[in-house]
Amino acid sequence: MNLHSTLMPNNSIADRYSYQVDYIEDMTDFMESVASKSVIPHQVEIQPGRLSGKNLCWMTCAYCYGGSSQNTTEKLSPERYIDLMNQLASGPNGGIKKVVFAGYATDPLNYEYIDDLVECALKNGQINGFNTKALRVSDRLVKLLADKNTVEKCYFNVSVDAGSAKIYNDVHSINSKKDIYHKILENISRITSAIKLSGVKRDVSASYLITHQNNSPAEIEAAVRDISDAGVNLIRFTFPQVPRGMTSAEGSSIPTKTEAGAYHNKLAPLIESLDSAETRVIILNTDAKFDNVPRRVLPCLARFVFPTIGYDGYMYHCSQSAAPHFRELSLGNLQKIDFWDAYYNYDTEKIWLEMEKFTYKTMEKLDCRCDRKEQCVNTLFKNHLTENGK
Repeated sequence: MNLHSTLMPNNSIADRYSYQVDYIEDMTDFMESVASKSVIPHQVEIQPGRLSGKNLCWMTCAYCYGGSSQNTTEKLSPERYIDLMNQLASGPNGGIKKVVFAGYATDPLNYEYIDDLVECALKNGQINGFNTKALRVSDRLVKLLADKNTVEKCYFNVSVDAGSAKIYNDVHSINSKKDIYHKILENISRITSAIKLSGVKRDVSASYLITHQNNSPAEIEAAVRDISDAGVNLIRFTFPQVPRGMTSAEGSSIPTKTEAGAYHNKLAPLIESLDSAETRVIILNTDAKFDNVPRRVLPCLARFVFPTIGYDGYMYHCSQSAAPHFRELSLGNLQKIDFWDAYYNYDTEKIWLEMEKFTYKTMEKLDCRCDRKEQCVNTLFKNHLTENGK
């Protein structure tokens, strides 16, 4: 059965998943909007933490960026999450147009009330996206992902990272013979079938982080076959970042920069040959793409572009700093303060000086690291300052 859904045009999806999006159209206008407190985030990421249980996540992936996180048991109530969701939509200049459900050291589908948050985003007419392992997918969530209120550019991205049950468990450090891989493929198929039936425009994509365990041509081919058969629109192969707390990839399952380059050269011809009109298949070596930029690009604009609600109920600069050990960079405790009050809580005359004198030093101390979208924005900002002699 062909489960591919009729979603966004496939000639544009590859660009969007290759970090070709300009998050800021005009840097001068953007800086003026920061100074006037009229700036609106490109998106808000929500990383809800499970209310029950001791563990933040059911997996202990070796490449998890947030693997050093601790469960402080601080959580927002389900009612407060809905309140905040509505605040996002009713903010200045039409509010937030895009919300993303993801996780730092956890998974959004591990949250007991995730379906309620998705339903709220749909009612508010927001673009909503997911970054998830897709192990737990309720029937209600499947219906919501295919809901008639779904707007264009909504997406559901699944991290798969394998082409077989054994390798899936190896990559995700699962000490079990349980076949989780095919369960996830089944969940993807349920979602793509529902989307195709409803005719809504939601991309369903898969991510494959290449490690030392899963880089064989046979594994790659099997993954593309299985994931494509499940109905996704795109499969993106790339390489994991070195997680916070690790100074080097040496001795781990994560390829070093040199090893990633070698894997890319070896696998790119195969992966590119598997590309098709129905399922776009791409490979990115992002270290090369960003010209080997450092793990942190300063000055940092993330707090204005990608603010994130962490699993502990605090608001943070970005998805990469949304955990209690970044509390010094927190923009506010959303148990006590509303979203827009926290977002605009800065002195317009001192914001750039504050970033330079305090924020940068704190970032160094806390070992925060940019992800790909933050590298895009911060590199653009850095180049703008250089070009204008600032």
